Amino acid sequence: MLENWGALSAGLPEDILKAKWAGDFQGAMALIEARLKDERLPEALRESLKMERIILERLPRDYPIPRDEAIAKVKERIPDFTEREFDALELAGKLDYIYVMGKKKYFRRFLQTLLKVNPDLAARAGAPLTEGPSALDEVIARVKEKGELTYHARVKHTVYVEDDAFAPGETYTVHIPIPLPAAQMKNIRLLTQDPGMIVAPADQAQRTVCFREKLAENRRFTVEYEFDNAVKYVDLSRPGQGVVYPDAAPVRPEDTAELAPHILFTPYMRALARELAGAETDPLRVARRFYDYCTTRVTYTFMRSYLTIENGSEYAAINLKGDCGIQALCFITLCRVAGIPARWQSGLEMELPKHISNHDWAQFYIEGRGWLFCDCSYGGSAWRKGNLDRWNFYFGNLEPWRIVLCADYQQDFFPPKKHTRIDPYDSQCGEVETESRGLTASECDCEWEVVELKEID
Repeated sequence: MLENWGALSAGLPEDILKAKWAGDFQGAMALIEARLKDERLPEALRESLKMERIILERLPRDYPIPRDEAIAKVKERIPDFTEREFDALELAGKLDYIYVMGKKKYFRRFLQTLLKVNPDLAARAGAPLTEGPSALDEVIARVKEKGELTYHARVKHTVYVEDDAFAPGETYTVHIPIPLPAAQMKNIRLLTQDPGMIVAPADQAQRTVCFREKLAENRRFTVEYEFDNAVKYVDLSRPGQGVVYPDAAPVRPEDTAELAPHILFTPYMRALARELAGAETDPLRVARRFYDYCTTRVTYTFMRSYLTIENGSEYAAINLKGDCGIQALCFITLCRVAGIPARWQSGLEMELPKHISNHDWAQFYIEGRGWLFCDCSYGGSAWRKGNLDRWNFYFGNLEPWRIVLCADYQQDFFPPKKHTRIDPYDSQCGEVETESRGLTASECDCEWEVVELKEID
């Protein structure tokens, strides 16, 4: 990988850390530049500081909202909302902010989080969290009824440079994620045929199609593909059902190992795994305790860029919050600490009528059952809504409305990018760079279109 993100586990010198969390980002950057000139600096710390420079440049972008504006945004949805309520939410850890030159600035998606996980606020905003039977519950019921359910999907994925960021005459390299073979993913066909595109091998852990083109005028890059997603139902309350996905990739040494900086067996994570497991020794029951922790005690929240987080699994375990990827990392780390093989899977979630968005989940391995699925985000949402049937389903199972784009975390593209990725850990939207730099998330974007999504025999 281009950058050594694992070096972040070295931590920061105290003076740089103080400047960073006081929001003196220029001061922190100056301290880093001065430290990098010190010949006494160990190489591991030098690498950590190089990565921190990238974080310091990205971090303030995710926190643009001052207090008065944040309160006004809530009042737009909840007119009788008060400053006292805002302060109470902050004390309860429900408002994400940083200091910028000593003043609080709030996360750009703080309001979406408030309305997603707080039933009282959601109801006052006219968007109650309680729900009746849904299409998702219907497809889960079909999975259980049939024991195996297959959906065929056809999808278009478009990546483009925003017009105000486009530079005529530049050579642009565009990576668009495409599906890769997995236990549940079959019959993958790339429908786009372009002699100039580079298609990554099927065994690439984060698979993409790459375009490289000198552009006089801005244009959109599109890939279309189709596949079948075939999921099987496992009732984990019943013993002796055998291996669920016999064609799944085998367990590797990496599936029980650390992967710095986000999957680390820190003293805290070891202590937490011991506390949650208690006297239980059966791996399936231990994994279930980890799932219960990640779904009932870790609350979903929209997250800032993963690039700006030093250790995602411990972030969830300490702050008791995180999005789908951070929750998945927490579950994976707890499992690996306990000796249970676990690995990452991510891509896109689809739901009728033709909704599509980013999503991450996990897999864990149980002897005699093989690889099973675990979706802490969907599970946590179900638990908050009182849908215990759905909560239990997502420990062991998935519905077939998924597109697998990544089989592992923190992996390179083929061909690799020359410059820092928007997300160096996961891959769902796409990445764009010129010869001189990588484009930021605000300079490029993506669109998905679900052309077809249907159940098949």
